[in-house]
Amino acid sequence: MQNSKDKRQQTEDRKEIEQQCGFIGLIGRPNVGKSTLLNQLVGQKVSITAHKAQTTRNRILGIRTELNTQIVFIDTPGIHRPEKLLNSKIVAYATETLRDTDLNLWIVEPLPASSLEKRELSFLHREDQEILKLLAGKEKRTVLVLNKIDTIPQEQALVSIEKLAKLADFAEIVPVSALKSTNVEHLVETLKKYLPVHPFYFETHQVTDASERFLASEFVREELFLRLQQEIPYSVAVIVEQFEDDPKCIKIACTICVERDSQKGIIIGKKGEMLKKIGTAARKKIERLLGNKVHLALHVKVLKQWSNNAHHLRSLGFN
Repeated sequence: MQNSKDKRQQTEDRKEIEQQCGFIGLIGRPNVGKSTLLNQLVGQKVSITAHKAQTTRNRILGIRTELNTQIVFIDTPGIHRPEKLLNSKIVAYATETLRDTDLNLWIVEPLPASSLEKRELSFLHREDQEILKLLAGKEKRTVLVLNKIDTIPQEQALVSIEKLAKLADFAEIVPVSALKSTNVEHLVETLKKYLPVHPFYFETHQVTDASERFLASEFVREELFLRLQQEIPYSVAVIVEQFEDDPKCIKIACTICVERDSQKGIIIGKKGEMLKKIGTAARKKIERLLGNKVHLALHVKVLKQWSNNAHHLRSLGFN
């Protein structure tokens, strides 16, 4: 028979090799830094970012694996008031995520100094108030993340945390700067405490479940957001028509769908200069991702009112 010392040792050994793995959703209103935070948490660019709201349209998985711990982060589109069928589908992606996760990160910006004296919920942005309603009953498995602390004095951050803590019984409140990577590692260590004991869902080398085709289309769309003004990027979809994986040079052809002829002209630009700039910048990002030379061909076509047409949305992958 084994003595008690041997049994204790076996128990300790089992604990050491026991894997923890869970799904964590990133929830927030548009432009609070969800995608930037995801890229920092994963340690690699898996979600596009731009200084415009509603850049993310799909649920993006980012995977971080360390020793016996694997965290699967789900970046969601910003929750906002939908005006088109596309926007309704985007918001549905985000709200559905709340039902499928082991833990949620509700990401908010620092409260404006002018709002800190307000009572009850009036200091919250209207869209944050809607998110708080969605989180009802899930507060104890929600970590509130106060992002962009690099933009405010420390005293304002502390007052913001104090006010936010009164909203609900959150699991934790963690201040970070996703842009500067401030306190991100502390956030990771905090999240590990809430992971269930479960075998890994993904291979240890994976950082996302997104295909290379999808990421290529996203990098093209990111350049459209970065280089085009006003509403044009929101009326654009990118389809990968060809992805030929050649060891010497990967050949990719994408179609950029717009809703109006005028938008097509703006994207192409004078003598094709704007389209060339978009293609060159996107190609460099794709090459860094794939570690290989890439030949990227871009074509622009008009698909009238695609963002408000159920048939077009299905054909573009928005089911």
